[in-house]
Amino acid sequence: MATDEIHSVSPPQWQTYVGYHPFLRAAHSFDQSTMESSLVGSYLDFVAGDIILLHSFHASGWGDGTSLSTNKRGWIPSNYCEPYDAEPLRPLLIGVLNMLVNPRPDDSRSLQIAVTTIVSGVRSLLDLTDCLTGDSRPVRESEAIRTSRNSLLEQLSVLVSFMRKQSTDMSASEGIVQNSYRILLRAAAFLDSLDSDEYSYYPSMYTSEVSNSAGMGGFTGSSFTFEYQPVSALARLNFLFDATLVCLGSFLNASDVDSRAPAKLLLTARRAAHASRELLAVIETVSSRAAPIVYSLEEAKESMYNRITSLVTAARDVVAAQTPECNNEVMVTATQNMIDTVVACARTAGLCLVKAKYVLDQIGNFDLEVDRRYLDYQLQSQLGASSRRSSSKSESSYGMTAASSLDDEPWNMAPPLESLPSDADMETKDKKPRTPLQDRIVYNEEGQVQGGSLEALVKQLTANDAAPDALFVSTFFLTFRLFTTPVAVAQALVHRFSSLSPDEQNVLAVRLRVYNALKGWMESHWRKETDNEAIPIIVDFANGSLKTALPFASARLLDLSKKVINIDKPLVPRSMSKLGIDKSLGILLPDSSSVPTPIVNKLHLAIVARYVREGEPTPNILDFDPLELARQITVKESRLFCKIIPEELLGQEFSKKAGKSTAVNVKSMSSLSTDLANLIGESILTGDVKARMNTIRHWIRVAEKCLELKNYNCLMAITCALQSSVILRLKKTWEILPPRYHSLFTELKSIIVYEKNYASYRTLLRNTSPPCIPYLGVYLTDLTFADEGNSDFRTFHPDMEDSSPIINFDKHVRTTKIIADLQRFQVPYRFQEVPELQAWLDVEVSRVHEMYLQDQHVLYRRSCSVEPKAGASQTTGGLGARVEGVTEAVSWNEEMSSG
Repeated sequence: MATDEIHSVSPPQWQTYVGYHPFLRAAHSFDQSTMESSLVGSYLDFVAGDIILLHSFHASGWGDGTSLSTNKRGWIPSNYCEPYDAEPLRPLLIGVLNMLVNPRPDDSRSLQIAVTTIVSGVRSLLDLTDCLTGDSRPVRESEAIRTSRNSLLEQLSVLVSFMRKQSTDMSASEGIVQNSYRILLRAAAFLDSLDSDEYSYYPSMYTSEVSNSAGMGGFTGSSFTFEYQPVSALARLNFLFDATLVCLGSFLNASDVDSRAPAKLLLTARRAAHASRELLAVIETVSSRAAPIVYSLEEAKESMYNRITSLVTAARDVVAAQTPECNNEVMVTATQNMIDTVVACARTAGLCLVKAKYVLDQIGNFDLEVDRRYLDYQLQSQLGASSRRSSSKSESSYGMTAASSLDDEPWNMAPPLESLPSDADMETKDKKPRTPLQDRIVYNEEGQVQGGSLEALVKQLTANDAAPDALFVSTFFLTFRLFTTPVAVAQALVHRFSSLSPDEQNVLAVRLRVYNALKGWMESHWRKETDNEAIPIIVDFANGSLKTALPFASARLLDLSKKVINIDKPLVPRSMSKLGIDKSLGILLPDSSSVPTPIVNKLHLAIVARYVREGEPTPNILDFDPLELARQITVKESRLFCKIIPEELLGQEFSKKAGKSTAVNVKSMSSLSTDLANLIGESILTGDVKARMNTIRHWIRVAEKCLELKNYNCLMAITCALQSSVILRLKKTWEILPPRYHSLFTELKSIIVYEKNYASYRTLLRNTSPPCIPYLGVYLTDLTFADEGNSDFRTFHPDMEDSSPIINFDKHVRTTKIIADLQRFQVPYRFQEVPELQAWLDVEVSRVHEMYLQDQHVLYRRSCSVEPKAGASQTTGGLGARVEGVTEAVSWNEEMSSG
């Protein structure tokens, strides 16, 4: 990848979900040639096991990534990948990442620091896995480990040789990037060899009681966020070891040692000192409980204390070397000394953890003192609403500890709990002044936004304390046209950017959020017919204040502005959303080699082809294999289902009359279901009673195959057709149907029965993985209830005097979750189309559709003809028979329309 492409990458964040992990590992192979899209060529092909650098992630579930093995870049489906954050690799991952995020090809010092951090990361990996020397037991006893270790060191030597050129041209920096990729790949292969080796050399020190979801989060430069506070000694050790590594890793960010950020460097040093102090405090507690066996632990603890003290001193030396009196050589020496100290601290921290765990193995794990308030690594300047909603545990008893720091200045990450006002204090205060518009926002108990003013929602979208929730972002951009206008949103974002003072804390982070919000809107959520009116505002903003503050961002927005004006589809695909879906339910798509062979007869296909061309002879439905017929119907329905876009499901667009509704794909799919039901009914109403019974039996078998294929929409169409009054009245036909098919039909009906709001079907769907075609009618019903059952606005009243109406955002969240649940199934089936059968289906569906438009009662009259009602005239029919015929025909019409 060219170095200039990396300049536009925003600082990455380590989070506890795949939503944005800087590095991913492919769990399944992906081949873009299998996709039906006009964007083929912009996707990234990869195989299982590949490591991918994620540049950006969209709420749709697609990410922009580069494969480290092929050095190609493109869009990737995130559900094919999983976060890659192996703990022994973490220093190396951070080193490679910071080198990519902050490339400076014209700065030899920056390149030297980058290479040094990568070398230190490899050394840390080998040290932590007890493979630092060739004489170590794992290297001596395992050929696989020895080979992978040698390969890693060989690639590392190539990287060092690039650096020794002391070249600052573009080719040298690109060579460092390429070799960094290869080093990371070989480091991963080295770890894999440890996992797969029969000796199982993977160190037990990395087995943490703290789950990944509660582990590392929010790494951005020199800050981090943890939202979990363990109380047992072992869990607390694991937690603090992770915290210490994050703090130490912050030193490897090239921007922290830049001459423009001495205060940031000192703050990073204080944080590292604080985290280490907390780790040492727990180790001291463990040591005090096992006096006879703590000599080695005490020694490691003293070594850690000395290392972290040296680190604080080294950081101060770097700051001192940033004065004009010091030359560049002094600065490089001080920086190198600090980095070496960081690596030594990380290694010593790991040694402390190993020895402390050994002691705990001897004496047993225990709970820490409940009366001590353990450090809560939230790292906010105050415990305001933002910190409370980011973690339900941030106000727990594990608050800020008041212990002294190794630095001279106290470091207050959050105020002590004593400083927070009590309920009694709040009651005695005067009423609050009227809340500003940008602060009118309401949260539920889980910290999710329930309502707010437009200004408050935009502020939430661009908050500086944490990345906005993916569900919130998708809901906002998908539904904002229902409660405001594109022009108002663009103006609010520009105002948010411009209202910040350059001296304000985290001003750069907020401005990057504003840029990312505009970029995400234009890439994935732009609607030409409504949003183009906001283009002049965005272009003026890009050419003005944005260009002054972030030139690369300005160029990107101007480029997007030219593209979205004339394009009718998102620039970034939005076909697989998992918002609001149970994260334990993985999405596994079939392998490309699993396409089944069609079950067809050449002679029958010839008859079908002749019928399509000439209209005769008419094929017998019984000649179609039930499974193959189910597959071909599924292919046809899946094609329509995958075309449905979220905008068709908003504001009950699907309920408008044809011609006035933009929900063309929803309408087409509903129409297809009705036509299929009519086709099924017509196919049954031919021949004698035995032929009718055989046709019913055949369609029951097709319905059974649809259930196996997870095509619940077709399953519903078939069961509705068979349960309609037109078919159900054929008592003679049903009487001779074998009992086995009666039982099978009863089972199929029980799956999609309406009782308890489709409870059985909903349970089945929750445990279904794509590809699948759900019954569309249930989603349309849920969307209608969400829209009509919730008001557009709600009252905001933090005090009695402030009752201004605010946007009922919870209503739109409900809608987005329903749409997201539908979208997760929009995965095409890997079935081979049979052109003859597809053409036959098209002809038959069109024929039945036209027939039904001309005469809605034709099927009922045919039903009465094949099995006349007892006592009714078969020739002219009495008045009673005609009235009943009209009634049942209307009933059939309503059933098909609702189906």
